[in-house]
Amino acid sequence: MTLYTIVPEEYIFPGHPEAHANIHFLNFDGIPIIAEQSDHYSFRVERIVSTDPAHFLVEGIEPGSILSVKQSFLN
Repeated sequence: MTLYTIVPEEYIFPGHPEAHANIHFLNFDGIPIIAEQSDHYSFRVERIVSTDPAHFLVEGIEPGSILSVKQSFLN
C-alpha cells in the first residue's frame, strides 16, 4: 500500500503514545513544522509540513535544526 500524503506516518499508524509525547506542531513565521522538544526552551525540527516549495528553502528550519524559544512565549 502506498500513501501519498504530507501527514506524518506516526499519525496514520499510531504506535506508543509516550514515544511521541515531545512531538509538537509549530508555526514558524507562517511555516507549519513538526518539532521535537529537546528541553524546556528548544525544539529540534523534524519536518516541514507545507506544500509551498519556497518554505523548504528557508534557512534555519531545515530538519535537524535547533529552534530556541524565549521564556515569554511559553507563558
